Amino acid sequence: MKKNMLTVVMLAVCLINTVLSAVIVFTIVPAANKTNNLINKVAQIIDLELDKEPAEEIAISDVDIYELPEPLTINLKKTDKVNHYAVLNASLSINKLHEDAATIQSAMETHSNEIAEIITEEFSKYTVDEVNESKDTIKENTLTRIQDHFNSDCIIKISFGNIKLQ
Repeated sequence: MKKNMLTVVMLAVCLINTVLSAVIVFTIVPAANKTNNLINKVAQIIDLELDKEPAEEIAISDVDIYELPEPLTINLKKTDKVNHYAVLNASLSINKLHEDAATIQSAMETHSNEIAEIITEEFSKYTVDEVNESKDTIKENTLTRIQDHFNSDCIIKISFGNIKLQ
């Protein structure tokens, strides 16, 4: 009789195991597949951003330079409760062959304050030491924000000249 009871218990455990395995297959696996697909999509997007197409080469004769009329004096992020400043000249390179070039060039004078504000905001995120290390990042972020401001990629480069840090 004990042998029969043991067989019944083992059979019940096997059935419970089979039912739980089926539950796992039909609930956990689809969720894991969805998560895996999401991870693959994110990885593909990141790869697309890393593999940017090389920018077209634009002849120097097709580039117009707009310089901000006055040097900018910018308060940098404080370090050790000491104020630091950056004084710099900024200029924008505009692709004259772009369809928005005429519109952008005519709007530069009236938007010079907004451009100066964008540059100031980007520089003020960094300390005096970080500015030296992050010039390229500051240029990229500033260029992106200016392009967003004008809703055009006609502006192809931003340059900072005579940077003096104190």
